[in-house]
Amino acid sequence: MPAACIACGFHLTHEVYRPGDHPLSVLALPRTEDEARNAMRFPMNFRACATCGHIFNVDFDYYQIPYEEDSNLMYNKAPIWTEHLEALIDELVEKYGVRSKCLVDIGCGDGGFLKLLVERHLGARCIGFEPGIESDNAAANGLEVFKDYFVPMRDLARIRPDFLICRHVIEHMAEPRQFVAEIAYWCNIHHVFPVFLVEVPRIDNAIAQGRINDFLYEHPSNFTQFSFQNMLEQTGYEILELRAAYHDEVTVAFVRAKKLTRPGRTWDGAEAYRQSLLEQAASVRDALWRMRRAGKTIAFWGATGKGASFLNAFDLSGEDWPTVVDSDYKKVGRYVPRTAQLIRPPQYLQENPVDVIIITTQWRAKDIAREIKQRGIQCGQIMILADHRLKPFNGEVA
Repeated sequence: MPAACIACGFHLTHEVYRPGDHPLSVLALPRTEDEARNAMRFPMNFRACATCGHIFNVDFDYYQIPYEEDSNLMYNKAPIWTEHLEALIDELVEKYGVRSKCLVDIGCGDGGFLKLLVERHLGARCIGFEPGIESDNAAANGLEVFKDYFVPMRDLARIRPDFLICRHVIEHMAEPRQFVAEIAYWCNIHHVFPVFLVEVPRIDNAIAQGRINDFLYEHPSNFTQFSFQNMLEQTGYEILELRAAYHDEVTVAFVRAKKLTRPGRTWDGAEAYRQSLLEQAASVRDALWRMRRAGKTIAFWGATGKGASFLNAFDLSGEDWPTVVDSDYKKVGRYVPRTAQLIRPPQYLQENPVDVIIITTQWRAKDIAREIKQRGIQCGQIMILADHRLKPFNGEVA
């Protein structure tokens, strides 16, 4: 089944263009005629999302493209295109106030756009991220450049930019929706909300005019204006402005991550839970060995599912902790996965009483305690894992 839409996630798509394997058309341009004739080819299988209209190559493999080894050879000095770039910079200056602010350009290439900003003498700190060899040219232009991918979790926290720029990069990504969603998420976690200028090629004209040559292997994504806006809205952005530009061949968006309370609460809760699980691993094993050293005999009730998870979580091997029983006779005579205790029937504890029975599954605890009472199984104490430690079980058993 074809992949779900990489812009909105919907699972139904329609075939659009499947011409077979094509060579790369921008990167790794051949240097000889033989090289050109034998150029590696890649699968082209473009489908359109049934809801948002996004057109994408379902057979794309990002790791086949040598972005870090060769330049993305695009002509960026045409006069009308330069006017477009200057208009964007004017908007950043006059409408959004970039003077003396911090800007990060994700996938900055040779730094041409940032260089135009720097030349305006705005006093802004302009930082580029470019994993490819063009980062060397950007650095040679006097720009502050990281030869690396932009990692939202790391870089939003350490740089705390006022503006993010990402122009003609997202259409190259295998998972564009995840990328913009991750930025919005970490903006909320780190409490930094930059204005985000995003620009992508716009496929609407190609569709209207029946153009065939807009489809490149290097561009797995072909955004309609709607699919681009829809992706940004779905992933947590407030649209400040979104429009077609440069003869309607590109879509330009100024957006900002919405301020949400849930991501922070979820992050805090997950971290607290993680710490509690780490603490349990040590405290439970320590408590068990203290009981063993005090001469107490111990059995575990519940051998599979949550019971097997309990025994494995605390690495309770059958050699050290051999006694495991289960209420389900279908499991008796088999073994606990990995820890390898023989699973015994409840009667085993009637014939071989122990000092402590530990119930390994909280949701069945009352039923198990009632069964222990009804069978007349004698033990000094029934215990259960609660509040991150082993505690006496005092639940109702009548």
